[in-house]
Amino acid sequence: MKRSIPFLFATLLAACAGAPPTAPQHSFDVHALAERPSASTRTLADPQGKAVLVTTQPTLTQRDVQQAELASVADGKPAVRVQFTPDASQRLARLTREEQGKALAVVIDGQLRLLPRVERPVTDGRVTLQGFASQAEAETLVRQLNELRQVPVQPEQKSGGQP
Repeated sequence: MKRSIPFLFATLLAACAGAPPTAPQHSFDVHALAERPSASTRTLADPQGKAVLVTTQPTLTQRDVQQAELASVADGKPAVRVQFTPDASQRLARLTREEQGKALAVVIDGQLRLLPRVERPVTDGRVTLQGFASQAEAETLVRQLNELRQVPVQPEQKSGGQP
């Protein structure tokens, strides 16, 4: 046993040294909500921990963001204004027409962060996201969205089990 300890230690060190650290991958997705579970839905927890059923495939992703900037709403709270690309603007208009009166799921880094209610169809490709806990949180999202425009998105890995 004593002879195998140095070998195990060397193997462990080699494994750790072989994989260089990677920068964290960020994601931004907009999903429609779903009424019933199916193969094309998944359950996420909202910021309060309540289960929310969303479509598996997002309608919009970080690839669709043309620009993001800080904004503020009437109550002075931080907000993020997002301008989508022309193609994404058409999908956004279709989505907001279909989901008017309902909420959409804004998923950031795999977590359901915002559930904005669609008051009217969005036809100009611009949305203002509200409900951030702090100015720093809004600033982080703006930075990430503007950086993500330049990052190639890896295709989602399909697995045989439940997500």
